Amino acid sequence: MKRLARISMIAGTTAVITLALAPIAEASWNSSTSAASVGFESRRWQDEPYSQILFTGCATDGSKSTDVQVWNDIPLQPDESYDNKTFTACFGGGTGNGEWTDLPSGMRDYYFKITKIGGSTFGPQLSVRSVSVDTTKAD
Repeated sequence: MKRLARISMIAGTTAVITLALAPIAEASWNSSTSAASVGFESRRWQDEPYSQILFTGCATDGSKSTDVQVWNDIPLQPDESYDNKTFTACFGGGTGNGEWTDLPSGMRDYYFKITKIGGSTFGPQLSVRSVSVDTTKAD
C-alpha cells in the first residue's frame, strides 16, 4: 500500500511540474525578433479556426523573403503543421501578411516557425521590427 501511495505522489508531482513548465498560450500579441534563424519558434497563442500573422520592418543580410508556417502545439505528440506562407512586403517598408483560415475547430495552442529565409533553410538571420499575431477575423 505504501508503494502505491508513493507512485501516486510521484505521478501527481510530475504532472504539476509538467504543467508549470508548459508554454503559456495567449490570444493576440505583439512583439519583435532579432537575429532569428531558420527553425525559430514563436511563443504560443490560443485560437480557433483563424489566425493572422503580420511582419513589419523585416531585415536580413540581403535576402528579401521569409517563409512562415503555423503549427499546432500538441502535448506529448508530434505537432501538426499547416500552410507555409512567404512574406516579402515587410522587406520593402510594407507589412507581410499571412492568414490561416483552415485551422481545426476548437480552441488549440499554436505557434509559428520560420522555415526559410531568402529561400534558404540555413545561413541568413532575420530581424523583424514588429511581429503581430491576430486571432480575431473581424478586422
